[in-house]
Parts: sequence; C-alpha cells; structure tokens
Amino acid sequence: MNEAVIKEEVIEEEFNFTFKNDEFVEVKRDEIEQNPGNLLENLEDVDLKPKESDSKIENKTPKSYSMLKCEICQETMPRNLLKMIKTEDEKIVLSEILEVKGSMEITTPYVCVSHIRKIISDNDGKLRKPITSFEHHLRSFIRRNKYSMSDSKSRRRKCHVCHTSNNCTRMYTVSSKSVRIVIMIGCILRGTHSMDQAIPFITANLGITCHLHCKESIDTIFVHLGVRNVLELSWCSVQAMGGLMDIVKKIDLNFTEYQFIDACRGLVLRNKTF
Repeated sequence: MNEAVIKEEVIEEEFNFTFKNDEFVEVKRDEIEQNPGNLLENLEDVDLKPKESDSKIENKTPKSYSMLKCEICQETMPRNLLKMIKTEDEKIVLSEILEVKGSMEITTPYVCVSHIRKIISDNDGKLRKPITSFEHHLRSFIRRNKYSMSDSKSRRRKCHVCHTSNNCTRMYTVSSKSVRIVIMIGCILRGTHSMDQAIPFITANLGITCHLHCKESIDTIFVHLGVRNVLELSWCSVQAMGGLMDIVKKIDLNFTEYQFIDACRGLVLRNKTF
C-alpha cells in the first residue's frame, strides 16, 4: 500500500488595517493602492499622548517630636514645653504647692513649664525676708527659674549683622559656621558689609541675626547666580559660581562649592520655619 504524502501549503496573507470609528478594520489591497495616504491620515487621528495620572502622590514626611509626661498633671506633651527637675529645692516646692498626680521621687522628673511659671507669678516679690525652711526653698526656686521661664516674647537680643535690638522671636542663633558664611556672602554681595566686617560674625562661636537678613542673603545669592530656587544651584552657570566661590575662598580657603550649596539649602529650609 502506497503511503500518501500530504503536503500542507502555508499561504501567507498580508493583512492591512486602518483605524476607523474607534476600531481597527481591514483595508483591501486595492484601496491602499488607490489611496496610499489612507493609513497615515487615519492614524494621525489617534491620540498618542499618554494620559495624565488622575492621582497625585504627595510625599509628606511627618515631623517627629519627643513626647514626655508631666509628673504634676500627667499630661503628655512635646519636650520643649517641659522642664527637667534636677534639684531637691524644686521637688519640695512643686510637691508642696501643686497637687502631684505622678511621682516626684523619680531621679529627674519632667514638669510643665506652665506650672513653674504660675508658681513664680504667684509668689515673686513676696519673699524678701524668708523665715521658714519652705520659704527659703521657694525663694531659691524662683531665683533659679525666673529668667529661664520668662516669656520669650518680652526678651530682646542684639543682631550681630545690623547691630539693632529686636524681639527674640524674630532672631536666629546661628551655630553653623557654614550658614554664617552664606549669610555674610549675601551681605557682601548687597554691599552692606566688607570682607573685614564679615569675618567676626563668621569666626564667632555663635552668630545672632534677624530673620530678615537670612532671607535677604538667600535672595541676593540666587539673583547673583541667576537661579530661582535652591534646587537650581547645582546647575547654575559655572562662571557665576566660580566668581562667587572666589569671594568665599577669601574667607575660608578650604570651603568647597558642595559645602556652600549644602549650607544654602539648610538656610532656605530654616528660613521656612521663621
């Protein structure tokens, strides 16, 4: 019996499509030959632009605060609203005058600043001649805490940049030498300070300045470098940055461009909290 050999012929067909009425449809070969621009015209009608995302992702980093408990009222609050009680005088006075819900036997308990201020307000000026042991403790308590517990709004400091006295709430104590350099570079560019006048502020352990001078220096540096914000500092003109760093090097030869940009960034962030 002869074996029949069956060959399958694969026929390759060409399929041409065009976009019509919001869907792809087959186009006959003769139609394409008659109108070769048909495919291109139809495809041009298709919107190839990517769709924008309907949702925006916000990167919000929560601020972290050190929360502690007051041993007087047992309320939990940020550390800056509490005072650490270290001496026996303070513990005796607080226990005697206030109702202590917690324990003053802890080595270093924390107490609300408001409690201490109230004791000072109620008793200051009444103990010129203390007699009892408790009165001596109370006078010592008031003397120790009166200045530190006074309302910061009533205290003033002298600005080391413009040398005027201003409210403490409008002043910034600059501990970073790098930030002090940035502030003074802004002053030099504005023409308010010479190089010699800038040196004492930079070399001091601390510099006190008005909030306004921080903003003025940042704005002046941005204008000088031709940038709009701190993110553009790394891509500003090489010539402009080089000229600025020439001034910086006269103050601190080892101060680098990276340190300058980083200090600018820190001052900008700090300025937002004023």
